[in-house]
Amino acid sequence: MTVQFLCPRCQRSMLQPLPPLCGVWECPQCGESRPFHLAVAGAGSGDSLKQCVVCAGERFYSQRDFNQRIGCLVAGIGAALSPFTYGISLLVCLLIDGLLYLLLKQATVCYRCGSIYRGLAGSVRHEAFDLHVAELEANERKYLEPDQ
Repeated sequence: MTVQFLCPRCQRSMLQPLPPLCGVWECPQCGESRPFHLAVAGAGSGDSLKQCVVCAGERFYSQRDFNQRIGCLVAGIGAALSPFTYGISLLVCLLIDGLLYLLLKQATVCYRCGSIYRGLAGSVRHEAFDLHVAELEANERKYLEPDQ
């Protein structure tokens, strides 16, 4: 099980194993150091994720582990080629999308900080992204984080 997150200071992407080897992570680029919140219930035992190790958030959603930019690029290319291929390129994009949906694994994402958890046990299921929950988290974050 791993967690991928962004350093809050320099926005560098970091990948850490779970459970973490030590209770603190440090960014190699900017030197930012913060503790991990080690309340991950049942890491690797099949229990659900109770709290984010990066921000201590308690709300998560599931999505397919696929780069959305690449998906938009494939759809854009299919749409751009559709006048020349009489729509066949859109059907090819649809088949590629369906195949990727079947082949790719689920990733769990924290609403609060956007940390991506990979390798959770198969029994862990969170709902799909909900805009209302994302708005609640954004409003709560305003009050939880100090002014910068």
